Amino acid sequence: MYEKFDQIDGTHPWRDVSPEGYIDYPVRYRPGGRVIYFNFPLARELGLIPKDHTRRITKNLEQVILKTFSLQILNEYDWANRRRFPKDGYEDRLYMATRYLQIQHDNKRGETSGDGRSIWNGCIKTRSKTYDISSCGTGVTILSPGAQQTDRPIPTGSDELGYASGLADLDEMLGSAIMSEIFYREGYPTERCLTVIEYPDKTGLGVRTAPNLIRPAHLFRYLKTGQLPELKRSFDYFLQRQEANGVYELPKSAPGRYWRALEYITRTHARLAAVMEEEYIFNWLAWDGDNMLASGAILDYGSIRQFAAKHNKYRYEDVDRFSTTLTEQRYWARKIIQTFIQMTDFIVTREKKPLEDYDEHPVLEIFDAHFRSERNRRMLWRVGFTHAQCDRLLKRYPDRVEDFRKVLNYFEHIKTAAGEGPVPDGIDHPPVFLVRHILRLLPVFVLHHYEAGKWPIMDEEDFCKIMAASYAGEADLELNDYRRRKAVEFQQRYNRLIRVAGGNTRSIMKRIAERSEVINHQFRKTGDGLTWIVNEAIKVRRKIDVNELQAAIERFIQSQVLVPGKWHPIRDGELHGRTMKSRLLLRMQENLQIFSEKI
Repeated sequence: MYEKFDQIDGTHPWRDVSPEGYIDYPVRYRPGGRVIYFNFPLARELGLIPKDHTRRITKNLEQVILKTFSLQILNEYDWANRRRFPKDGYEDRLYMATRYLQIQHDNKRGETSGDGRSIWNGCIKTRSKTYDISSCGTGVTILSPGAQQTDRPIPTGSDELGYASGLADLDEMLGSAIMSEIFYREGYPTERCLTVIEYPDKTGLGVRTAPNLIRPAHLFRYLKTGQLPELKRSFDYFLQRQEANGVYELPKSAPGRYWRALEYITRTHARLAAVMEEEYIFNWLAWDGDNMLASGAILDYGSIRQFAAKHNKYRYEDVDRFSTTLTEQRYWARKIIQTFIQMTDFIVTREKKPLEDYDEHPVLEIFDAHFRSERNRRMLWRVGFTHAQCDRLLKRYPDRVEDFRKVLNYFEHIKTAAGEGPVPDGIDHPPVFLVRHILRLLPVFVLHHYEAGKWPIMDEEDFCKIMAASYAGEADLELNDYRRRKAVEFQQRYNRLIRVAGGNTRSIMKRIAERSEVINHQFRKTGDGLTWIVNEAIKVRRKIDVNELQAAIERFIQSQVLVPGKWHPIRDGELHGRTMKSRLLLRMQENLQIFSEKI
């Protein structure tokens, strides 16, 4: 039943494509592991389990998962300090730790950086796609930032240097699994997690997969070092995988092949940047192209947060530097595309020119136009319009859409009078208003007060109070004349969009009210909320049957897929039963409410 797991043995075509692009590590079986999460829908897509397989982690299934993924590398420290290694059936296997650029490293050419605590398990072929698979938390490699700060090998599990243990915390792995699956089901481009394994020392191992796990940083490494043959082979490999998976349709010959591919990459990166900004998703983008996939998707949930509002002054503090902000992600996504342009031109002309030569390149205009379009599309979706209505408004009434964006942005960007201050993992200057609240409740008000031919206008004070954050003070909520005018203007411009969306106004408003209630649901995951929700699951993991825990996690994921037609909220009856699952779901829901306004 599980024979396809045997294909996941470290074999991967990247070895032949990029001989200098990885370091091989032998592995040993890591005992004591226990599977606490398994992504059954993903496993079915990969063909690892039959389509009719029950959603239960059976003893046999757990054994094959552990046999395949519960691995720890034998690193440089192990070879220098051990004379014997266990004979456990893995003696002939090698697993890659791949090289790529990383901003954390002093070396900015990708010569010493890459997978610091991960290995590539291999790839899986289905009838229609090929998927890459890698594991995080498998031991410290020589490519980790910590390993580069010392002149001696580091043992796995060491906490003497930052980024040097090679292991992963269980809460990080489980949180990544939950958030990535919610994002995937909501339609965001992202990696996914196949399984999470826990160990007695509260560390964990997470297995990620995507149809193409190559990052921009894998390619840019060869660009920075000027290695043209290696760069071309690596880019060709990436493109061939995209073609084989049915993502790109490209000309067979250069240079058209490369420039067409660049257009695909530009549009997907612009869309990702737009979605992240509009949905308040923080992702530390930078020049290296490390924290994302080259296909234009989210990668590595260790630094991902989703905010309740537009916390565009939040910066994550990481040892010796602060991150970019929510709204700076657009700049860095654009800079990554500029680097792709430089890379493509290098491949085509065989001449590497300075990055600044591409400051005004026409492809950047494609990025800008697609970013604006996708950001407005996502804004209209948040309002509650259907895809067809979004298309109509963007095509026929772009000026009205931009007018509404400006007034919505006005309220999103107002910050508290208290100013910037520290938060547990960085700094922030919180927003005063949670715009999702007014998007959810304004259509209800309009429906209740609407009369044929007369559009109701909510009182300005009520309008602002509805979306005021609970932490906002009197000074934050002071209503001057300008803010009053903006409250009225918001409603008028909202009305102008409704009138041209196509159809009867009352029918449109009823549909928008239904959709917006889901899309802008009050109790939604935030970074802080998800942290505590995961802690609740970990707290009870030894007291609850693993399949009850699995069912609770799956039920929580379903309840946070805030897409009309796909949303399955947790009902009161599910929260007040006597089972451990009910108790866990109740604690999860309570944490959603407690942290509904947090970062």
